[in-house]
Amino acid sequence: MVTSRFVRRIFFIFFLLVSCHLFLVTSASAFTDPLSVPNNKFGIHIISASSDEASPAAQLVNSSGGDWGYITVLVESKNRDSAAWQKFFDDLRKRHLIPIVRLATKPLNVHWERPYEKEEEAWAGFLDSLIWPTENRYVVIYNEPNHGKEWGLTTDPASYAQVLSDTIDALKKKSDDFFVLNAGFDQASPHEPPNFYDEEKFLEEMSIAVPGIFNKLDGWASHSYPNPGFRGLPGDSGRGSVRGWFWELQTLKKYGLTKNLPVFITETGWKHAEGINPDPTLPTSDVVSKHLKDAFQNAWGSGQIAAVTPFLLNYQEPPFDHFSFKKLTGEGQRVKLTSNREVLGARYPEFYSHYDNVADLPKTAGHPVQENKASLEKGEIYNSLVGGQEYSIPLTFKNTGQSIWNEYGQVKLVVSQGLALEVVEIPKAVRVEPNQDYTFDIKLKAPLSGSYKTVLNLYEGGKPFGSKPPEFTTEVKSPVVLVINSFLKWKQNFSGPYFLRISGAAGESLHNIVLDSAGQSPRTEARYLLPGYTFDFTLEKPYYKPKTITQRVESGVNILNFGELEPEILLSLLNPSRLWKILPFSN
Repeated sequence: MVTSRFVRRIFFIFFLLVSCHLFLVTSASAFTDPLSVPNNKFGIHIISASSDEASPAAQLVNSSGGDWGYITVLVESKNRDSAAWQKFFDDLRKRHLIPIVRLATKPLNVHWERPYEKEEEAWAGFLDSLIWPTENRYVVIYNEPNHGKEWGLTTDPASYAQVLSDTIDALKKKSDDFFVLNAGFDQASPHEPPNFYDEEKFLEEMSIAVPGIFNKLDGWASHSYPNPGFRGLPGDSGRGSVRGWFWELQTLKKYGLTKNLPVFITETGWKHAEGINPDPTLPTSDVVSKHLKDAFQNAWGSGQIAAVTPFLLNYQEPPFDHFSFKKLTGEGQRVKLTSNREVLGARYPEFYSHYDNVADLPKTAGHPVQENKASLEKGEIYNSLVGGQEYSIPLTFKNTGQSIWNEYGQVKLVVSQGLALEVVEIPKAVRVEPNQDYTFDIKLKAPLSGSYKTVLNLYEGGKPFGSKPPEFTTEVKSPVVLVINSFLKWKQNFSGPYFLRISGAAGESLHNIVLDSAGQSPRTEARYLLPGYTFDFTLEKPYYKPKTITQRVESGVNILNFGELEPEILLSLLNPSRLWKILPFSN
């Protein structure tokens, strides 16, 4: 016998299953797993958010078959300038570079301040104001907090864990497209609080302070340097090596990580001997070239790694000149040397050999997901048409997404429902960037009768845009018939030719009309007018002041009463014969 208690239990279990399902559905990520699409893991770390650095970065990471490589770039709290960063992001979009944006506070003397209270809200507002180059918005939450100098001079795992959690929440509140990464840690740091903190101990205390904190992440940022001394070998493994990222993932599992996080090695690389003060104890650039090739092909060849951005493209002075991929070109020196300058018959290239060798490594043509979106800015499919009439309708759409229209496939305006409109394509040579407009010219011959709901959408490569398609309801009606009434001041006979200028939803047009002696036109079928719309009608006659009336017209007879037209006396003074004709005694 089934008891009521049993029924209640079954109902409760069912309720839990449904609730869990709904939670999983509603909390699903909006971003795309970067490893689920063609991905070019090659990247580089840059200092300056400028085209001067983006250009050689793109040449490095998008070479040898590569496309859409990565850059890691720093943004300080004092530089939350939306206009400047949007300009930079637009440049990255054109160069096919995916930004990994690392947040930074404010430098003070020899250290970085801690974030101020609620700073996560300022970051979220600023970062959400930008049109990113790709759907995934990669954000790294600060830098190496197991160094006291990176966290207000005092290491504090609990404090960083809470800041990380709060910043994740603030970003996700703005958009689920934010792909949030932890600060990279110094794996080689000793345990000497408050100046330094062992990474594993730091991770353990983070998990205690904010349980589940690592499962809130979307990916793992790693500083997998070849230690000790940034001169280890590419074959080394374990903590403090170029494979240190794997040790970190194994350690995270001990402290609650259950997700399979994609890895972003946002800092790595060898110090080389060349610099302002050469160091012969370090490997040469040629040796570093071999190390990087080995590491990319082996240590960083894992399918779990989404990006590797070695440190650093260009730094011309201590302490990072020995990491720089770019040769010393005079910045920080007394004598400015130009790139590729001829000196004693030898050409001095701009970059060290490891730049060229990494550029020569085979790469994947990445194809990250970008939002294709548009908004109708101007124009409409008219809500009334005259049966059998032909129309040319301009519709202006703004690119409100992330992609450059026509970059991969021809963008088309397609009718998915309603009136039979021909597909209109953007010419292949035309590119429409985000925030730019494009006007489609729609050709339409109205059916003879009926009511239609028309739905438009833009397509690229057979896929519809993600924005809401504009919809229009149209009724086919009988034509408008016009009768024009007017008279001339001082005249008794109003007959003769006139001009009727019309301006409204269907554009502007000029028509010849004839009034009889009583000042009335014959009934004229005006198929070019839209029933139910309001137009400006201007009646004109040479040497008379034009007169404008605004009137809504409907199917059937519409009378336009312009009243009296006054003569242009001053204008007529230059033409005595015309002046005579408009004067009262000339009747």
